[in-house]
Amino acid sequence: SDERSIAVSMAAILQAAGWRSRIAYSAEEALGILHTEAEPSLMISDVLMPGTNGLELAVQVRRLWPKVRILLISGNTAAEDIVSTARSHGYAFDLLAKPVPPRQLLLKVGSLLNSENMKSDQS
Repeated sequence: SDERSIAVSMAAILQAAGWRSRIAYSAEEALGILHTEAEPSLMISDVLMPGTNGLELAVQVRRLWPKVRILLISGNTAAEDIVSTARSHGYAFDLLAKPVPPRQLLLKVGSLLNSENMKSDQS
């Protein structure tokens, strides 16, 4: 499907830039990876997915693994409403609109991962 090829190409872009990445095709699969493998620095998820949506996944991940950076992507304007509703409930997540140009993806990922390093330097 389209979504699978987007996931594969995003993973390839990140790996080419030197980041290790794993692909999950559902929230359930993503949670399985998080439970069984080393905690990632960053999770990127589409907002609209079958079953558990990306926002519900993001909220679960934030609760269980508070250090994981989260980047949501969406090609749907309704997703922006979902994300702003989450913000009003105290969950602020970064959101990129699809299609995500590779350069924009790398800049955003870089800034999210570097902000984590800057925070740890200040403590």
